[in-house]
Amino acid sequence: MMSLTARVADTRARLDAGERHYDVIVVGGGINGAAVAWLACHNGLKTLLLEAEDFSSGTSSRSSKMVHGGLRYLAKGDWRLTREAARARDALMAHHPSLVQPLPFWFMHPPGGHPKPWMMQVALQIYRAFAPGCRPGWLSQHQLQDALPYPLHEIEGASSYFDAISDDCGLITWLLEEAVREGLDLSHYSPVDNLLEKHGRCTGVQAQIDAHSMPITSGCVINCAGAWCDRLTPLPGNQVIRPLRGSHLVLPAWRYPAPAALTFAHPEDGRPVYLYPWLGTSIMGTTDLDHEAPLNQDVAMSREEFDYLWQAMHALDPTAQEEDVLASWSGVRPVVCSASEHSAPSDASREHLIWQEPGLVNLTGGKLTTFLETGQQVLEQAAAMLDAPLREPELPPVPEGHSVGEPIGAATVCWNQLEHAIEHQAIAHLDDLLLRRTRLGLLLGRGVHHHQTRISLLCQQHLGWNEAQCQDEWDRYWRLWERYYSPQPFRCNDD
Repeated sequence: MMSLTARVADTRARLDAGERHYDVIVVGGGINGAAVAWLACHNGLKTLLLEAEDFSSGTSSRSSKMVHGGLRYLAKGDWRLTREAARARDALMAHHPSLVQPLPFWFMHPPGGHPKPWMMQVALQIYRAFAPGCRPGWLSQHQLQDALPYPLHEIEGASSYFDAISDDCGLITWLLEEAVREGLDLSHYSPVDNLLEKHGRCTGVQAQIDAHSMPITSGCVINCAGAWCDRLTPLPGNQVIRPLRGSHLVLPAWRYPAPAALTFAHPEDGRPVYLYPWLGTSIMGTTDLDHEAPLNQDVAMSREEFDYLWQAMHALDPTAQEEDVLASWSGVRPVVCSASEHSAPSDASREHLIWQEPGLVNLTGGKLTTFLETGQQVLEQAAAMLDAPLREPELPPVPEGHSVGEPIGAATVCWNQLEHAIEHQAIAHLDDLLLRRTRLGLLLGRGVHHHQTRISLLCQQHLGWNEAQCQDEWDRYWRLWERYYSPQPFRCNDD
């Protein structure tokens, strides 16, 4: 099998040599772009995927990591979306259990809180009709106290059920690697400047490949740029992309254990917030507010968001210490709405939007869980333009796992996994490696400092970097980490 590293180099070489026509060009290397690319290649279409930054570097690497079965959609009366999400979640857990794993949720009920325990139990019984694996139940106050180190004097008990959790970047890497097996060409750090057009039809893209602008033609372009989708073409009608920011704190699991996704009402506004386990850490999240900053800037947690999440953490554990926070992340959800809509962020619909023009199919919005179903809907419209038959959608095969080796510090990532990523997963910069392929920048935070020398040696060995390049990459990495992923990134941004 050709690795991502080798295929990116091969793609750029052939584009530079003048091989510049494809059946399909996919713009965007997030979860939706990766899913569309996999499905297109699996259907025998010659496909090129272009990503402006690193693969999964936008919204798709900064989700809550939860593969929801649709309970929140049920609460809003959206039966169709609940059924679709539940089926997609169950299929992912059954197909790739090492990447998408069941996660218990404990929804805690304070006296007089809403929803009341009986209401939640009724909702879970209805949910079970859509998601048989949700296993609804009840934990008494005594059972919670036995399971948790946190004081729960004002909690009557907890409604329990199961959803799932994953590593969003891991999902994307899996999809891209399997698409490469099927012939996908791809290139990251290759922004698309604009669409090509002839006689009112989109005929390709003008893209930056290795800093050289070149036209690349295709039978159909599929725009999966997420929150940046409208940079290439406007949304139809009176619709706009409403960027909503969600932020999270990463905490050491030994200090703040979370045997389940502990769901409780925020003391300030009653919104549900979570403390949940992820890759050997505990995550506190999430916020949900309009993102006002320009989207050409990266996204970081604000001081107000930190205070909001820390207030929630203190409500659960009054002894919590800010110095324990390992890292943070913030992402922008591309929510589609009317230009005149002014609903609360948490009430905005998470439905995706697909629209087309001659030679062009666009997608924005959507959910991590239903990437296969959404990708198939998009590809059906592209296939109609190309007059190409389509198979039923299916997930890629599951690759063989890597043998367990020496862990890197307190992280769940091993040195052999990191070395594999350096050698095979298209690493252009250290942040590709540490923030997305392995997540060490989130799992260890500043603790990555202790492993710099060994990581540098591996990069020199497999990437050909010299000492000066390594130092430049570490300088770049720590600037990015402090500004966007540190425990309190607003301190850097206030300077």
